[in-house]
Amino acid sequence: MALVRNLLVILICTLPVILMGDGLVVQGLIAAIVAILLALTAVSLRPGETGFFITIAGPLALVAAVPALWILLQILPLGILVHPIWNSAQAALHRPLLGRISIDPAASLIALGQYLSLTAIACITTSIAVDRQRAEWILFAITAAATLVSLVVITHELFLPGPWLAERPQIAAIDCASLGTIIAASACIRAVERYETQSARPQSEPMTPRAVLTPGSALVICAAAFALGANREVLFATGYGLLALAYMLVIRRFRVGLLGTAAMTIPAIWIAVVLVTARPIPHDLSLPLAFASQSSPRLMALSQRMLDDAPAVGTGAGTFAALAPIYREIDDPPSDSPAPTAAGAIAIELGKPMLWLIVAATIGLILLLFRASLLRGRDSFYSAMAGSCLLTLLLMCFTNAGLFATAPALLGASCLGLGLAQSKSRKATAA
Repeated sequence: MALVRNLLVILICTLPVILMGDGLVVQGLIAAIVAILLALTAVSLRPGETGFFITIAGPLALVAAVPALWILLQILPLGILVHPIWNSAQAALHRPLLGRISIDPAASLIALGQYLSLTAIACITTSIAVDRQRAEWILFAITAAATLVSLVVITHELFLPGPWLAERPQIAAIDCASLGTIIAASACIRAVERYETQSARPQSEPMTPRAVLTPGSALVICAAAFALGANREVLFATGYGLLALAYMLVIRRFRVGLLGTAAMTIPAIWIAVVLVTARPIPHDLSLPLAFASQSSPRLMALSQRMLDDAPAVGTGAGTFAALAPIYREIDDPPSDSPAPTAAGAIAIELGKPMLWLIVAATIGLILLLFRASLLRGRDSFYSAMAGSCLLTLLLMCFTNAGLFATAPALLGASCLGLGLAQSKSRKATAA
């Protein structure tokens, strides 16, 4: 597994390159690398680790397969629940066509490949990180990758402002810095726990100052980049991710019981409700679009028209760009802008029921990770980190479309895999 670990670490550390060159070529290369890693993992994983991996990832893999199967159904020419555009094409061509749900099967196929690649990265990370030492390697890698991306943001904001960092990569970079703040904070928690553990053992080798200063420096860099580039919506999402991480730490440190946990959680939920309801929301926007942070009024109006007309089964994964020209008004400037929010794009492309099913499944996974963090002894910060990052990503899905960029999606998939791998103790499972 050392080779698989090293290749995954290299892939994660190329995050700044992926950020700047995101496109079909880069996504194809990542898919090829992921396929190689899957083959190597299948050959290299030891039997004991395989059994442990299946107990962790098996049930969740079934849940993750639901969106993939739905996208596949959207692509197949089944002739049921077809989009009206196929009936129009049939009338225009004067020939029978077996319609699909997706208006652009090629775009949906690409979206399916991207989703499967990210799911595979999460599975590969989980299989590698079932070992504690390999898990630390992955933690160091994602911390370093997020720090490098944060340096890109700092360079753009303070030293070299200009068009070299376009709007889409900039949003993706800020989302990475947001996740990096949570990841680096978790690395700091790890360093403190290792220091306390070694201090309690007189015969153990003492930690060097660098072991504590390095994650602290990463936290400062990520927080600086995040503070320079983030808007208030992203600040809110990241703040609640960090708050959740702090809650997990306080509950474990002070052994807060059920009543204490409720006493801490209820005010946080109340504050969140107050902040959300205090924000002025246009009455003509649906919830998946209502909290968009950086979008022109014309793009918002266009997206709302698309959302209003989208059938319950969606228009096909990855079809927002193909559908947008149809809904442009005559005085709208041509634009290739993505959807204002990831939630809005999912509601249009996969359908509103699938959006809320994904939201419900994500909330369930967040609760599962937080529960695992509270039940674990050592290394509980991995699950707490994954749950906090997932919470932040869920909130950011309603503020921007950064999740559709490869860099933050890859970083999030790696965090999720790492948190799942360390959500249970292998010794406890074996017992």
